[in-house]
Amino acid sequence: MMCNNELLLSIYKMKDRQACLVFKNTGKPCKLFNLIEVLHFAGEMKLLSVAIDTGAAQNYPYCLRCADGLEHSLKCRFVQEVVALELWFKEQLRFSWQGTAKEFRVAVDRMLTKLPRFF
Repeated sequence: MMCNNELLLSIYKMKDRQACLVFKNTGKPCKLFNLIEVLHFAGEMKLLSVAIDTGAAQNYPYCLRCADGLEHSLKCRFVQEVVALELWFKEQLRFSWQGTAKEFRVAVDRMLTKLPRFF
């Protein structure tokens, strides 16, 4: 059962080594289909969670690319004990979440634990 502001990150395997990435906290989930380089994304999120755990301020942009050429921009900030995630497509905000470093780390670790085998 989800807490009020719990962040859930999930990766689902699709055909041709593509993936579906799901962001969810409250309400309707935000799904990105046909993503490529999703293992790179998973590794970057783990490194980011480790960096955040050190207490260092972060302002980290990440580009999520789809097989059809579409790009989504994920912006992650860590300032004064608050992690903020924003997922943008073109000029439209698709998903946002704010929480603690621990909540972010738990979400990333859960995503990695449930990561499907790609190879």
